[in-house]
Amino acid sequence: MRAVVIGLALAAFVSGAASAQNEPRGDAKAGAAHLQKFGCYSCHGAVGQGNGRDGPRISPPMPFAPFLQQVRTPRLEMPAYVAASISDQQVADIIAYLAGLPRTANPTAIRALQ
Repeated sequence: MRAVVIGLALAAFVSGAASAQNEPRGDAKAGAAHLQKFGCYSCHGAVGQGNGRDGPRISPPMPFAPFLQQVRTPRLEMPAYVAASISDQQVADIIAYLAGLPRTANPTAIRALQ
């Protein structure tokens, strides 16, 4: 039984690593253009900050697989974007753009806001 559990854990780890290797490598410059082209900015903001009403914060982005799943089969009000509308590569480009943005300061760390 223990060998089965270890085997399943190893298989899950290897498949996760293989999945990460198959993810497209994103181009941040193209991702900035795609964020505008596909209208993502209208709900999520130009830098993925969200707008507090229509679209949640998407920066920093989640990993590729869950981000892609949200794009393809969204929760709540976001329209679904099928592969014919936006490719996996274009999604990877948007993630690369968002991941490359500078992080904002934590408001609790800003003395003037306390």
